[in-house]
Amino acid sequence: MANVLVIDDEKDVCDYLVMLLKDEGFSAEFSTSPREIKAKIQQFGANLLLLDYRMPEQSGSDVVRELRADEQFQFLPIIIVTGLDGEEEKVAMLELGADDYVTKPFSSKELAARIRAVLRRSQQAEEEIKALSSNGINIDLRAHKVFLNQEEVYLTLTEFKILVQLLKSEGKVLSRDELRATALGNLNVADRTIDVHMASLRKKLDPLTKAIQTVRGVGYRYGTISSLSH
Repeated sequence: MANVLVIDDEKDVCDYLVMLLKDEGFSAEFSTSPREIKAKIQQFGANLLLLDYRMPEQSGSDVVRELRADEQFQFLPIIIVTGLDGEEEKVAMLELGADDYVTKPFSSKELAARIRAVLRRSQQAEEEIKALSSNGINIDLRAHKVFLNQEEVYLTLTEFKILVQLLKSEGKVLSRDELRATALGNLNVADRTIDVHMASLRKKLDPLTKAIQTVRGVGYRYGTISSLSH
């Protein structure tokens, strides 16, 4: 049974979400103070964070940024709960490091499905035990760490999964559907979502951005710098 920690400044909302999660078979607790999140995560043994996007004490975006900068919580799966439905807001959430988002109103079934999908991706990453390396990139699959020229690069779980898939398929063009299935676990995710994750990954891997090529109308390909220059 997965432990889901709900973070929302409104206790009534927390109570409601905890009830939904328990009805769907999860173990759930909540906190109304985002500033105590790290202690609560450790105390509860949270496997996933369900985080409200707008809170007066500390915004959801600030919480995500803070957690992703902390090695201990770098790969903790995070789903944002938001009332915003615009593309820019959704893209911003993903770029910050959230693994998924759910837009209000939503059903308990949709919420549970999204949580299970994110947890599956996290579990699949944990089961990898070998290392990958290319172009000065070294990936420790057991520790979920990425190094570029011996300097650690901090990726979200989804970015990590995409990079692993690219390196495993070096030289091969991967369609967005393939990346959706392996990195996101959801074939209904929009192309724009894949592209956002890829743009963020390229930015973090600078100066190796050229190693990840866009193949128009198909998807992406990863290769050594020397091979791509020919």
